[in-house]
Amino acid sequence: MKTFYPLLKKMEARPGMWIEELTLKSIRTFLGGYDFALSEHGLVASRDEQSPNFHDWIADKFGFSESTAGWHNMIVALSIDLDPKNMSWEDYDLNVIKEQHEKSIRRFYELLEEFMNEA
Repeated sequence: MKTFYPLLKKMEARPGMWIEELTLKSIRTFLGGYDFALSEHGLVASRDEQSPNFHDWIADKFGFSESTAGWHNMIVALSIDLDPKNMSWEDYDLNVIKEQHEKSIRRFYELLEEFMNEA
């Protein structure tokens, strides 16, 4: 996340200028493309040098049994009040409404700040 932090701060005020659908999944997809472009052009260090891992930090902080669902899914789950200790990821987000996606984006930025302050 250290590599992406300056970009994410630019996106924070008006994410709709950067992504079409206002969801954490869209932000995650955008960052994946950005990361790929940086890697392709040799502009970013290897992933091993970009630790600590935001996925693991979120999982540990909230008590998820593992981080493989990804930070974006875990934050959405928290934003719709699902229990991290009793998660079933199958179709967990089928009924998430616009307001809940917006809440998850706000929560993401709060957690990102906390993560960066700890790193």
